[in-house]
Amino acid sequence: MIMRKFLFLCILPVRCYAFVEIETLVVTAKVSKADEREYSVTVKELMPGARSDAAEFLSGLSGIQADSRSNYAQDTRITLRGFGARSAFGVRGVDLQIDGIPLTMPDGQGQFSGAILDSVSQVNVLTGPVAALYGNGAGGVIRLQTQAPTINNIAFGGSADESGLARENVLGEWQQNDFALRAQGSHLQAAGDHPHAHAEREQLGAQAYYHFDNNIQAQLRFDKESAPQLQDPLGLTELEWQTDPQQLNSAATFFNTRKQIHHQQTALSLRQAEGGRRWQLALWNGKRAIEQYLAQKGDAIANSGGVVDLQRNFNGANGNYTWDIALNNQPASITLGGEYSIMDDKRKGYINFAGNRGNLRRNELGQVDSRDVYAIAQWQPTARWQWLAGLRESQVNFAVADYFVVPGNGDDSGNREFSHLSKALETRYELTKSWILHASSGGGFETPTLTETAYTVSDKGFNQALEAAQNHQHELGIKYQRQGMNTALTAFTIHTQDEIVVDQSQNGRTSYRNAAATERKGLELGGRWQLSKQWDSHFVSNYLNAEYDQGQWNGMQLPGVAKINHYLQLNWQPFNNDFQVFIRFAHRSAVATSDNNLIKAPASTTADIALSGRLTTGATAVPIWQGQWWIKLANVTDETYVGSVIVNQNNGRAFEPAQARNLLAGVTIVLL
Repeated sequence: MIMRKFLFLCILPVRCYAFVEIETLVVTAKVSKADEREYSVTVKELMPGARSDAAEFLSGLSGIQADSRSNYAQDTRITLRGFGARSAFGVRGVDLQIDGIPLTMPDGQGQFSGAILDSVSQVNVLTGPVAALYGNGAGGVIRLQTQAPTINNIAFGGSADESGLARENVLGEWQQNDFALRAQGSHLQAAGDHPHAHAEREQLGAQAYYHFDNNIQAQLRFDKESAPQLQDPLGLTELEWQTDPQQLNSAATFFNTRKQIHHQQTALSLRQAEGGRRWQLALWNGKRAIEQYLAQKGDAIANSGGVVDLQRNFNGANGNYTWDIALNNQPASITLGGEYSIMDDKRKGYINFAGNRGNLRRNELGQVDSRDVYAIAQWQPTARWQWLAGLRESQVNFAVADYFVVPGNGDDSGNREFSHLSKALETRYELTKSWILHASSGGGFETPTLTETAYTVSDKGFNQALEAAQNHQHELGIKYQRQGMNTALTAFTIHTQDEIVVDQSQNGRTSYRNAAATERKGLELGGRWQLSKQWDSHFVSNYLNAEYDQGQWNGMQLPGVAKINHYLQLNWQPFNNDFQVFIRFAHRSAVATSDNNLIKAPASTTADIALSGRLTTGATAVPIWQGQWWIKLANVTDETYVGSVIVNQNNGRAFEPAQARNLLAGVTIVLL
């Protein structure tokens, strides 16, 4: 166990220099400020918190709906312009990265839980047609970034809340000349805000940075997660939630629904970031083990069991090379790159005898490999005008070998091959020094994940009927930038054929199918405004009308997606950085739980308030130690609302209750 005796904060005020991380794909030239295609926010701009849930980093970002499930057995539910809405667990349809290293597997599934988040300094979000150039399942890109330390220090921190959450962490940083090193560890224990929601998780992480004399930058990154017990409280029906949102789902205790996770990933990245010839390379390798007890017995011979035993190995490499050239005597660049990644899943299933593992009901090996090549051209024909064009050819291969072939259960082996040419075209025009207009068009694709091909409604094993979804996106937007204000308004449409949606979800088992088509139209307004020397604001307003436009559910809303997400955060610094007040308001409209839209999680409006402060002792120029404290009251009005929904839950238990009013606090001590 890591630091059980400490109760300190996990937010760390550390001065850093900018270290450019390896990116899977470069889509930004250096020719003009109009190249800023990503929406970004620094962690110090966010409200303080325990940093135990990725939703803390993602709430209030343009295009994102981040639903905290109050359930550590299931990852944060993240949708981006409707991509990923079908996910029963983990993240689908959105490319996840940390320091440019993929956290998304070649089949398009991913999660942030495997990486320790304490040292994250910035969050970048890329939406729209250009995101399709990141390949399979890239409806958008979310990138977390760290920075190399510049001072030597050791920090002890932690946080706690009144519902039984306690998180402790330790962090050490060392820097000398061109070398910098960070090592960190954390331990989390949560009693849960409702029954059968206990969680325990430990994380370790290390990052080493080196800047060579020839301007080559290197980073070695290691992340490890061990979660020996993550209880799954499951969901509630609408009536159960209305009667008592904190009541027990009896199936959770009868089957003792829970999950164990052991995850480890190592990555090396190199980058030559300067000059007219630039290149980058990244290599990664990892393994992930999961044991999960579902809310079903699964004893039928053709059933896959009620206990999942998954052993995954994955690795990959990517790289690209960029040339700066002159086209018609104007600056341009060409980037050529490629990526290869592979994953092997050894999956077994056993009978769940009231929370105990029984006989074998499934034994198979699933493999997915992805091969991609891409080309991007950027050109600035005038000082104010830019163009980008890109193509990416992707091939994704699935293969499942069934080793549980017995009387009554046939051979469920199968394989599928998917290939697609993704493309994007974008232009940007600087109307004035403050106003930037942009337009883009393109299309991408999304295969089913290996997990999503695992089941059919009739328990026939590998779902060979699933096709890849294909999307066509168009976007038009305008940005306004001046001192003290940065805001953007974007309109978009997304038409998807063969959208992958939940067919049915029951007792922890989810099967999928292709919908005829969906249409998404939206508006996004977001930005930051420095109201005065002491006051600044961060605001986002997302409108998304996502509905089926063909087939049985024509005209129905896509389940799991809210039409409206509003967010406003006000920050007040009356005494410079030594004391700060944060106020946050969030509104989300009703969310359909299933394709037929008969039941919806009602709209909700919540408010949070937080205070933070900083202390320093010793000489002003060379302090001996630094301290930072914070206290936060979440859900000030004690709103009863649904934090997240489980899409197309056949037994109706689709509501995952949000946390009630909750007081959190923490402190950090940094020894210099």
